[in-house]
Parts: sequence; structure tokens; C-alpha cells
Amino acid sequence: MRISRLAYGLTLSILTVATAQAAKYRVVELPLRDQGVYSFASAINDKGEVAATIRTPFNPPIDVDLLNFESEVLINTLTDLGAAAVGNINREDLVILYSFITNSSNSANPFFQQLASVQSFISNNAEAELLKAFDVIEPDLEGLTKSADTTVHGINNFSATVGTAEYPFRKVEYRNENGNNLVYHYQEFLPHGFLDINGQTFSVPPTEDFMGGVSEAFDINDSFEVAGAGSIEVVDSFEELTDQCEDPDLRGDVPYEACIRSIFDSYLNTIASNSQSNVRPVDKVFRRRGMIWRFDSSGQLLSSRELGILINPQPGNEKFYASTAKAINNNGIAAGVSDTYYQDSENIVVQQAAVFDGEEAFGFIDDQIYIQSQASDINDNDLVVGQAQIIINGAVRTKFFVHDYQGEFTNFPDDFFNTSSSVARAINNNNLVVGEGEVDTSLTGVRRREAFLYSVDEDTFTNINTLLSCDTPYTIVQANDINDNDEISATAVIYREVNDVTGQLALDERGNTIFENVTVAVKLVPIPSGTIDDCRLITEPVKRKGGSNGLFIFGLLLVGLHRVFKR
Repeated sequence: MRISRLAYGLTLSILTVATAQAAKYRVVELPLRDQGVYSFASAINDKGEVAATIRTPFNPPIDVDLLNFESEVLINTLTDLGAAAVGNINREDLVILYSFITNSSNSANPFFQQLASVQSFISNNAEAELLKAFDVIEPDLEGLTKSADTTVHGINNFSATVGTAEYPFRKVEYRNENGNNLVYHYQEFLPHGFLDINGQTFSVPPTEDFMGGVSEAFDINDSFEVAGAGSIEVVDSFEELTDQCEDPDLRGDVPYEACIRSIFDSYLNTIASNSQSNVRPVDKVFRRRGMIWRFDSSGQLLSSRELGILINPQPGNEKFYASTAKAINNNGIAAGVSDTYYQDSENIVVQQAAVFDGEEAFGFIDDQIYIQSQASDINDNDLVVGQAQIIINGAVRTKFFVHDYQGEFTNFPDDFFNTSSSVARAINNNNLVVGEGEVDTSLTGVRRREAFLYSVDEDTFTNINTLLSCDTPYTIVQANDINDNDEISATAVIYREVNDVTGQLALDERGNTIFENVTVAVKLVPIPSGTIDDCRLITEPVKRKGGSNGLFIFGLLLVGLHRVFKR
């Protein structure tokens, strides 16, 4: 549906008169609209600072020295070829060049500039600060390379953030056997977890650091303990491949860096394809295990330890079993996921929710009922939340749970309806849980999702959208975190004008402004003494247009939020 800005404004004006402005939460959109096309919220601390990511950053730097302006593609598509060739790129040509550089064939080409699709920010409502992570200044671009995807996952009450980031693409010049001077692009290392303190970035190092190793950082507590996963072993076949890169006769007429990049790309593509198809990732390069790193407030690494697993392998069992810590509370207890045997069968290995306490891992999901599971968060009351897979009416669904680690009790609360899939993402110290679940009962297509708020103490489950003012244009589709002031970091859908990669309004072929459902990062702030609006009193309600692009929106939500392995 297309609506004019005037008509939309008149509709809101009428509603302002017709309804009482009462609600339990108000929506504050984070100041990211001038940073990228889409934005997504992740963690929030007690100061109200929100960690967020954007997709398709505006005004990416274009390295014109790497482009062949004599190619037919550019000659036939650019509006001002001569100006673009010297770096004076107009708006229309920037859109064309960005599309050209980032298309699937060129993005994997070692001779092409690489541009990040995901960047991260910290917002305090008024402004947003870029988390550059491992990115560096490139003199040719007069700024950061903007080539490294950076995904922020956690923030503590001292504004320290953690996440996972790529290393930037660097250039290496090479003269081949034919006498041609070539410029290759490569990354020094695979993605690593990072810790950012006051704009200074520190690597979260894995135990096994062959070729740099791999690591991921998902959460940080107020003692600067970081939860995540890292490589603890390297696969022999990977060492053999890198040895071949050392030998000029074996690697062929390419530089060492290009040889290593091809191995990295193969690894990352395998992980990405497995993740997108919900297949358990199999590490062909590194074997990873959950880890806890302890830093001081200045970023110095004090210690690191490997976490346990739910399996106790029999002597002679050479198989590797993985785990990941997704969250850690201020008691130093972590929660996440570990490999385990399904129904005690050594032939079937699945991933199950786990609590990591000291050197041990503890499972609590009944695999006679539930197939796989994952813990997403743990509060200082040692309550764990997550979700587990169960078969309902012949289909696999996920149901969110609350587990009392001290009381050894697990509860699966009622959610939107029996066959709705629900996911719990966070719990605060007031025992309030946030997440999202399916609100459509249709058995075909992608079911529309909306965010929920669940009170453990009161056993009440609420669609967060019912806590907003009836005239809000936002539909909250994902609630990602909640602080102890009950403020919620969330991702919303709003129907409005779309910007292109230049940051300007996107236009169709006739020059008309394009409207569509756009995802935006928001903070939900409680309204003191607020009451729930009775939207049934509205004769002409605002229709929140959150459902028409369900597949598109939730494809975006899943990409890059938990993993930056895109190449």
C-alpha cells in the first residue's frame, strides 16, 4: 500500500484527537537513520546505551584506482564516466558503482575492492558512535577502509562492548610471470571477537592461534568477563593447505596472501551456508569450544579458560565436541549451548542448552520431549532463558523456556498460541523476559513475528505492541535485550520512505519516492503510571504495516546479527 505523507499526517492528527495518549512504553528510534539503510538493536545497559548494527552503510568509500573505466559495463552504465574515473562521483554513479563492486561475482574477486555490509554503533539516544573494531585508516581512501563487517553483541554498565568482527582487507602488489602488475586484496586473519573500551579495540584471543585462529565474543559482565567461543585445535588438513601456500611451486602464480585468502573464503562460505540452512556448522579449519576471558577495565587480558561440554566421551573416542557461551552474569556463571548425545545415543549428536559453572557444563532440557535447544541469557538471579525445538502437529517449532539454575526447575510458559514458535533473547534482574514469536496462524509461507514481554514472577505473557500507543507507526518485531530499568532494545518495522546507498531518498523509474517496510533499531522506554490503550475505541485505526514483507524483513534480521561470516 502506498500513502502520501500528507494523508499519513492527517490520519495521525485525527487519531491524536480521538484517542487518549496513554501507553506503557514509548518508542524512541535510535539516531541511525543517516548511517545505513536498515538498523537492528542488540544489547542495552542500565545507562540506556544501546548496541546496534546497520546493514548497507551509506556513502561507502570507492577506490577508483582499482576500477577499469574502460570496461563496457561501466561505459554503458555510468552517467559521468570521466568524473567518476577521477573520484568525482555523483549520486547516481555511486549507486551504480556500489552495486557493481558488491555483486556476488565481484565481491569474491580478489582484485576487487571489498566493502562491509554490516557496521556497529553505540547509541545514547542523541548520537551514535561507530565501533570500528579492527578497521584501519587507508590513505588512498582518506579514512577507514570500511571493508570489515563488525557485529556488536553485548555491552556492560561501564559502556564496554563486545562482538565479532572481520579484519580489514589489505592490498598486496604482485608481478606475475607474464609481467603484469596486479593488486590483490586479502585479510590477515579470520574473524575474531573484540572488546571495545572507550573507542580502543582489543582482540579476544583464542587458545589455538595458528594463522590467528578464530573467536567470537557474545556478552560481557560488569567484572569485564567476556563469554564466547574460540578455536582450541587446528585441523591437520588446514595446516597442510597453508603449507602449500608457503611453497611457490605448489601455490601457483599468485602471492602467498592470495593463496591464504582462498582457503579463508572456502572456510567462511562453508560456515555461512551451513548457518543459513540451519545445519550444524562443521569446522573444517578450527575446532571451537566455549570460553571465558577476563580483562581489566583498561583492556588488559588477565586470564582465559576453556569451558566444559555436556558429553563425557568414552576412552578412545576421537570425535570433537563443541560448545559456545552466549551470556554471562555478574556471578561469573555462563549460559549457552553444547554438543550432547541425543537420547543417550552416541550416534546422534545435537546441541542443547547448557549452564557453564566453573569447570563443568550442566544440561537441563528433557530430550525425550525436545530435540535441540539453546540458552540465550542468564540474569544475576541465575535464571536462564532460551528456546527448545519440539514437534507440534508434525512440524518442528521452538518454544521459549525459563530455567531456574539454583532451583533446578525448567518452565515453558504459554506464548502466542500452541503452534507458535517463540524465542527468548534476554532476561533482566527484575525477572522480565523479552523475545519474539509467531503471531500468524497460517500454515503456509513465513509467519509474521512480533515481540513479547514475559514476567516470571507474575507468569504473564504480553505482546509488546499492545503496550504502545495506538497511533504509533512502529511494529515491534524483535525484542533483543532489557535492562534493570525495564528499558528494552528492540527492532521495529515502519512503513516509510527508503534511502539508497547515498543516504538520499530512493526514487523509482518515474522519479517518485519509494515507500516500503523498513527495519529500525529502537529503544522502548517505560512510561511512569502509564496505562494500556484500548485501541478498539478507534474508529479508523492506524494499520501497522509490519506483515507484508515478512520473508524479506526476517531474512535481514538473521543475517549478520549472530555471525559475521559472510565471505
